Amino acid sequence: MSGLDIRLRRLFERGNAFVVALDHGLVMGPLRGIEKPMEIVRKLSNIPDALQMTPAMLRVVEENFYSRSSPMLIARLDTANVWRKEKKYDTGYYSAVYSVRDAIEAGADAVVTYLVVGYGTDQVEGYNVEQLSLMRREANDYGVPFIIEPLFVSPENPDSIKDTNLVKYVTRLASEIGADILKVDYTGKDFKEVVDVAFAPILIRGGPKTNSNGEFLAMLNEAIASGAKGVTVGRNLWQSQDPAKIARAISMIVHERKSVEEALKVMG
Repeated sequence: MSGLDIRLRRLFERGNAFVVALDHGLVMGPLRGIEKPMEIVRKLSNIPDALQMTPAMLRVVEENFYSRSSPMLIARLDTANVWRKEKKYDTGYYSAVYSVRDAIEAGADAVVTYLVVGYGTDQVEGYNVEQLSLMRREANDYGVPFIIEPLFVSPENPDSIKDTNLVKYVTRLASEIGADILKVDYTGKDFKEVVDVAFAPILIRGGPKTNSNGEFLAMLNEAIASGAKGVTVGRNLWQSQDPAKIARAISMIVHERKSVEEALKVMG
């Protein structure tokens, strides 16, 4: 068994995976809820299977990961200006910020990258694909899971377009590049079509803050029923009134396959 297999089996040890994304600062700045990383990491304790952050943030909060029961660590390697609100982009950029070696030296068990399609110039998109191929090779050399987050975006819709055909296109593109895991937008009742074209397990993206916890949990429940293997959630968790409670509710759906109604009971 390879190091890659060992790390993948650890992440999916409970069948499905529950990841909390804390890496938004690299693309959106200090959003409400993650201004002080140490506070939110301490609140979550060992509920999620993994936490996703940059190597720089990993070093800030590393004291929380010294025990055997600590969650796994997923390191973000890249950034883009598509989500920047202070000044809208003109042509768009994509940049690789960290290497896989940087991530491993910071303690990461896996790495995650963007595949951003539909904005900027063709040269930017081509550079993005080229960088992903280089990062995938480096990840393979080190035996760490390589996660791709494929997005179809536009200047008018930077949080990504959830049209099923477009999501299927970027999902297949990321699969062909060689992703070990995919982070994909949930498209609704026809999401199984997206799952069917993928070569790797899919974690749905939590996306922007939903109107209620019940709405988010229902979306998650439907996605798993359609074949998703878990979730990576950010704002819907750490911008909630009680991140630890919503984390427990998410875990109940992802790991125990409880109903939305049962999960909401832990919210009080």
